[in-house]
Amino acid sequence: MTFTTPETLSSSADAPPSQRWPAVLGYVLMLLILPVGFALGGEASSFASTGILYIPFVLLALLAYLGQRNDAAKILAVFWWLGLLGLAALGVVSFTLMASGAIDLNAMGGGALNALDLGTVGGVLGISALGLLLGIAALLPPVRRRVGRVLPLDPSSFVHGMALALVVSLSLTLLAPLIVTGMPPLLSETFLQFAESSGSLDAQSNLLATVYVLVWTLPLAIFAVGYGVRRDFAASLRRLGFVRLTGRQIALGIVVAVVLVFVATYLDKGVGLLWEALGWSRTDGEAFSKLIAFAFTPVGAVVLGISAGLGEELGVRGVLQPRLGIVLSNLLFASMHALQYGWDGVLIVFVLGAAFGVLRNRTNTTTSAIAHGLYDFLLVMMAIYEISI
Repeated sequence: MTFTTPETLSSSADAPPSQRWPAVLGYVLMLLILPVGFALGGEASSFASTGILYIPFVLLALLAYLGQRNDAAKILAVFWWLGLLGLAALGVVSFTLMASGAIDLNAMGGGALNALDLGTVGGVLGISALGLLLGIAALLPPVRRRVGRVLPLDPSSFVHGMALALVVSLSLTLLAPLIVTGMPPLLSETFLQFAESSGSLDAQSNLLATVYVLVWTLPLAIFAVGYGVRRDFAASLRRLGFVRLTGRQIALGIVVAVVLVFVATYLDKGVGLLWEALGWSRTDGEAFSKLIAFAFTPVGAVVLGISAGLGEELGVRGVLQPRLGIVLSNLLFASMHALQYGWDGVLIVFVLGAAFGVLRNRTNTTTSAIAHGLYDFLLVMMAIYEISI
């Protein structure tokens, strides 16, 4: 079943922006922040470092939009995507090797290579290669036409094809370590020991990093839907589903958040019983608590709720879902959590993401952001005060 949103139906009517200079200025400022931030050092450097993780994907979107009418931009977009996918594969292989102890993180500042598990490396790279092949297939017009029968994308749009290729390939790449080893690399004892000794688990630094993610996500989501190229500012917000809320929608978001807290709690218990019966390993709750300990304060709960709720909803439910549907966009959402969750956690994240996706389709992204943010806030506060249901 394919859900259709108002933005999906009306997007073709969006007129190109009458003035492009605000978007051009935005891109220039965005790129200038990086060298200036690194030059200033300190928190400015940390802010710039966060931007490096997101700006390349926005540039890919820009190239894809330009590629609609320019073959050179289209070719450049494909090579840019390949480069991003290669870096992602390198990253997950590195995390996997760290988790397995193949990389001695404490030797000479980190980086000494121990016995290399070629089977693990080959498995992760093989799954990433499968994602690459599926992504290449997604760029082929006949494949897009078939996919367009079940997803709300335009088979003739290179932008939609590029989005499909990115989501499919990146999702498999992020899932690769969990598929091969069955263990989320960020929860490994080796990684956590290194993170703790290097100060990477510092509460203040991680809290600020969470804020930086949100600050970057807001403007980059607007650029990612074609602001300045395909749409003006108001049309970009409509495309994202970022609208002024009614009192009823706010109330709905609150109710959904509370209901999902109960759903997640009992789903977690049910999945736990099933995993135990099957003899499968579950997500290490103690290790996970160490990883997100920075959020275990009331202030941390608020910051995490706003950042994850608004940031993830804009990126996944705002940018991707209107074109790729609930299931496929939610696959990326779940895979983004696969580095710190076992399969039980990824399954629960997928179910919750589907619920947020349905809410977004029935209302808007702002409502789903309220539900998502409040849900995360409530879970953290319950953990802080040891409240169980």
